[in-house]
Amino acid sequence: MSRSPRKNREFRDFKLGIIFLLFISLILFAVTLWWVRPADMLALLSFDQWSTVADSLNLIIGLPIAFAGAYVAIAIASRTADISARQQSQELHTYYEGLHEQLIDNYYAITQSANSLVSASNRFEEGFYSFLKRETAAKYSVINFIDDQHKASYIQEILATNKNGITDVLEGLHTDIKQHIQQLVDAIDLAFKYSSVNESWNISVQAPGKKTLLLDAYKQGYFKGQFIGAGSSESWLSDAKNAIMERLDLQEVSNSLTGSNDKVHPLLPFCFYISELNELKESAGSDLGRWSPEVLLAGYFLMTHTTANQSGERLYFNTGALFLVDLIDNLPSSQHIKFAFSQRYAETEQILYGAAEAAKQDDLYKAAQDSYESLGDDSKKLFSMLSKNIQLSHYSPRIRSTRKTLEAILATYGSEEEVPLLGIKYELLNTASEDERYDNAKV
Repeated sequence: MSRSPRKNREFRDFKLGIIFLLFISLILFAVTLWWVRPADMLALLSFDQWSTVADSLNLIIGLPIAFAGAYVAIAIASRTADISARQQSQELHTYYEGLHEQLIDNYYAITQSANSLVSASNRFEEGFYSFLKRETAAKYSVINFIDDQHKASYIQEILATNKNGITDVLEGLHTDIKQHIQQLVDAIDLAFKYSSVNESWNISVQAPGKKTLLLDAYKQGYFKGQFIGAGSSESWLSDAKNAIMERLDLQEVSNSLTGSNDKVHPLLPFCFYISELNELKESAGSDLGRWSPEVLLAGYFLMTHTTANQSGERLYFNTGALFLVDLIDNLPSSQHIKFAFSQRYAETEQILYGAAEAAKQDDLYKAAQDSYESLGDDSKKLFSMLSKNIQLSHYSPRIRSTRKTLEAILATYGSEEEVPLLGIKYELLNTASEDERYDNAKV
């Protein structure tokens, strides 16, 4: 719409310029004829002088023509430059729009996989806990056990005898959960094959005020592990993913070796944890904040590590829950994506056109922020527009609200204490000795 008036204005200015020069030329030609009368011309001027006059007249008449030709050449060159600039701008828009779609697809796949895992864990939690309440209601009015040994034995009997078909149901749900775990790991693997995902993720992780609960808990000695992400924003994610896959493989091996004579059912630890979480939720009420048992249970299915507790009791720490809430919390905001695009643009300009290289900074977030500030207005508008279309903060509300609770709890308890929600009293490992397992005692 705005280019049509501009083209008309340029053409009008061009015509006025030519007319003005022709008018000046005609005036000069008329003055020359008046000053040199035709009757006296032959007598006054020699042949050489006539040649000079002819050259002068040719100059006067040819000047507008030469000017017109130059003007046309300049106009064509200017228009070519405008077209080239528009094409370059369009190509830039298309390129970053492609990165924008890439980010949306991959981050959405991660959030959907995480949400699906939590939903599958919720079905497992609801199925077992509703059954447990129904089974104990007639005997105790409320779920009430003498101690952990009594609770574990009671749950073990239910699972071992497949009471009212509950074990079959839970095993089917557990199979579904393992599939969702695999899908989550696959979504993470696929996403981080793209440099745009890595760039935006790294900037988000290193943003001021960001805290990775998994690394923070590891550094404070809440559990023993192999996380080495203190110097890299990606290491903890890679370490956690490998630990998840190892646990999943061990579960598969354990399930394949499980027989009717085994004293402990493989689902006992998860069912025991469900009972613990719901008892804590009922007793604590709103004191612990807004958290969802299915998020903690999903984390338990994902990954655990032994704690640093020195009491002698074999305890475990729900590192999978911290991994899950960290994964969602570190999804980049629109500002992080805007800065990631700016950083990539600055590096591309430096490589392609030899632009002045920015001073190296250890702070990636600050470097990306400086890259954005150095952009032209058009590029800023483009990156701001694209980044605003990526809104991830409303995804996974259950996971996000649970994170706030876990963050508050970790800030309250010390590493030598058992942490509510994250402390796991019973974990079944294929390396556990017989005396570390609960007996299949009848209640």
